[in-house]
Amino acid sequence: MPTDNTTHGKLSTKAFWSQPASKRAETFARLRREAPVSFQPPPDFGTPPSTRGYWAVTTADLVTHVSRTPETFCSGKGVNFEDMPIELLEAGSAFLVMDAPRHTAIRGIVSRAFTPRRIAELDVAINARAAEVVREFVAAGGGDAVVDFARKLPLWTISTMMGIPGEMQDAMYDAAEVMTAYVDPSLVPEGQDGTAMSMEAAMTLHGMATQLAAERRANPGDDLISALVQSDVEGGLNDHMIGSIFLLFAVAGNDTTRNSTSHGLKLLSDHPDQWQAVKADPDRLINPMVEEIVRYATPVIQFRRTATCDVELGGQQIAEGDMVVLFYESANKDESVFENAAAFDVTRDPNPHVGFGGGGPHFCLGANLARAQIRDLFRHLAAADAHIDAGEPTYLASHFVHGIVGMPVSV
Repeated sequence: MPTDNTTHGKLSTKAFWSQPASKRAETFARLRREAPVSFQPPPDFGTPPSTRGYWAVTTADLVTHVSRTPETFCSGKGVNFEDMPIELLEAGSAFLVMDAPRHTAIRGIVSRAFTPRRIAELDVAINARAAEVVREFVAAGGGDAVVDFARKLPLWTISTMMGIPGEMQDAMYDAAEVMTAYVDPSLVPEGQDGTAMSMEAAMTLHGMATQLAAERRANPGDDLISALVQSDVEGGLNDHMIGSIFLLFAVAGNDTTRNSTSHGLKLLSDHPDQWQAVKADPDRLINPMVEEIVRYATPVIQFRRTATCDVELGGQQIAEGDMVVLFYESANKDESVFENAAAFDVTRDPNPHVGFGGGGPHFCLGANLARAQIRDLFRHLAAADAHIDAGEPTYLASHFVHGIVGMPVSV
């Protein structure tokens, strides 16, 4: 493992994650070459502080291997750096922090909202809503990439899937934002505690879910909340678990799509020749473009696993109970998998990125839904022959979400 100050320990500092991804890339490239699995000191990301070091996994093959061997690298002890009681973990992450058979049962219920038939039905409505978002954005000559464009479609989509009424949607979005933005000191008001803000936001989302669950028990509909309250999982799903799933959807369902879309605007602005190629032949290039945006942006930077036994990984001896962190941001720039990996290329095919996870039982359930939203937005932008001119983005300083907080865009 590396012992010099150029790589060792950097991944555990706020300063490292306050840099743009382009600056972090050099450190990850060196780790992939010299120490694809390296032990890092306890991270200093704020409160509550982490007390243990962790193994950083940085190559695509090893990220995929760990993802697909849950019997050796489990999720049930947490997917973030902090060690917390399982009750708190599940309150914020639902079945993300479960292993089989419980994970299998609850994911099976939720997956009913993501069948190919349901996605195909929803895609008709998504496409129509995407057309409205693009029409308004183009008519206004642009605006802020997040507020005026990227946030609108995923917020509407998740609200539609879960049957969230209009008067509740903005509050849901604001609370979901706090759940990920609290790690960025610049977004925490002076005198307030980021962790306390996050807990309050979680309580807000749980309260919304409890209200909606009560309404759906009395008057079920064709939405995910109705499916959850009527589930046949052994023991049923109580309001606490329904709230956890609601929170997960509110955060993950918005974050991945919104941030991929914002990054996509910047990438296509910076590569006008590639955007021109997409506009000229959208039927051929729109889908590869979506995959390349997700690969290049990698909106979810990492997830943790825990070793269930002593095991060798990448030439290192991992002890039972050790934390193992999968850095998707690094794996998606792995030169052994992606030719000219540092370049943005809308014609890249195949594109075996891990932007939605490395496979296995925790592969992103909403991957195809996210793809559909990104595709429809940019397809309508292409049909409008829009010229994209993006300014400098303000990035979220986060070790978990590669997000854009705001960015001016002219179209």
